[in-house]
Amino acid sequence: MSDTLEIHPVSDPRTWDEFVRRAVGGTVFSTWAWLECARQATGQPFRCLGVYRNGQLVAGLSGVEGRRAGLRRLGTPVLTPHGGLLLAPVEGKGPAEAEWNQPAELLVAYLQRAYHHCALSHAPAVGDLRPFTWAGWEARVRYTYQLDLGRPERVWAGFEHRTRKAIAKAEREGVVVEPTADLELFRRQYELLYARQGGRAPVDAGVAQHFVAAAFGAGLAAGLAARSPEGEVAAVVIFVRGAEGVYAWVSGADPELSHTGAASLIQWRYFAANSGQRFDFTGANIPGIALFKRGFGGRLVPYFATEGFSSRWMRGLFSGARVLRNL
Repeated sequence: MSDTLEIHPVSDPRTWDEFVRRAVGGTVFSTWAWLECARQATGQPFRCLGVYRNGQLVAGLSGVEGRRAGLRRLGTPVLTPHGGLLLAPVEGKGPAEAEWNQPAELLVAYLQRAYHHCALSHAPAVGDLRPFTWAGWEARVRYTYQLDLGRPERVWAGFEHRTRKAIAKAEREGVVVEPTADLELFRRQYELLYARQGGRAPVDAGVAQHFVAAAFGAGLAAGLAARSPEGEVAAVVIFVRGAEGVYAWVSGADPELSHTGAASLIQWRYFAANSGQRFDFTGANIPGIALFKRGFGGRLVPYFATEGFSSRWMRGLFSGARVLRNL
C-alpha cells in the first residue's frame, strides 16, 4: 500500500512546537511563541503548514501572511533569522533526501498555488533546497558565524588579536556591561546606529521595538547594554535563547563610541555567562558586520533564502515594483 501525503494547517501550538523541537532546521525562530511575537510586532497573522505522511507530521514550514493590492504573500517574519523548511529526522542508513524531497516538493507546489509571492529564510541545518530551485524558485546563499562556547579561556584563545585588544581596552578604561530591558534605550541605540551612518534602518524602529518587547514578554530574549565611564550608552545587544542554542539577535550602537570596544565586550561577557551553549551571530552578510563577527573565531556557516512566485508574470510584476521603489 502506497504512502499518502497531505498538507494541512497546524493549529495546535503543542503539536507544532514538538515537531519544531525534533525537526531538522528547527530553532526557536520557528516556535509558536516566536511567531506570536512576530504577529504582535507586525500585525501580520502567521501560518504553520504541515505535511503528513500516513497521518504523521514529516515536514512543515511557517511564515507571516500579508496582502497588498490583492496579492497574497507568505514570508519569514522581519527580524527572524531563520524560519522556512522543517524536516522530520530520518532514521536508518538510507539517504535522507529520499524521504525529504517529496514532502518538500509538495509544500513548494502548495505555496505556488496559495500565494503570489513567497520569501523564506531557512536554517543552516537545511542544506538541500533543490525542491525549491527545481520549481523555478531563486535560492541565495547567506552566511553566519557559529561558535561553541566551551571554557572561557579556550573561547578567548580563538579570538583574533584585534578583538582581544578591543575587549582589553574596554575593560581597562572602565566600560560597564549591565542587563537592560529598557525598550526606549534600545530604540534610541537602534536608530542612532543607522542615522549617524547616513542610512535607513532595515526594519522600522517601531516594529523592532515592539518585537523586542514581545520577545522579552515571552521570556525568549534578554538585553545587555555597555556604558562608558562617563555613563554614555555605547551599545545595546538583545540576545535570544532557544533549546538548541543562543543567538545575538538585534542590536544598536552609537558609532561615535565605537572606539571604546563596548560592542566586543558585550559579546565576551555573554559568552562567559553561557558556557556550554552553541552561539550563533545570526548573519554575516555585510562586509563591516562580518569583519566584526569574524574576530570572535566562529565557524563560517552558510544558509539559504528562497524566493518564489506563482507565475513568471507575477515574478516580473514584483521585479518591476522593486525597480520603481528604488528610483
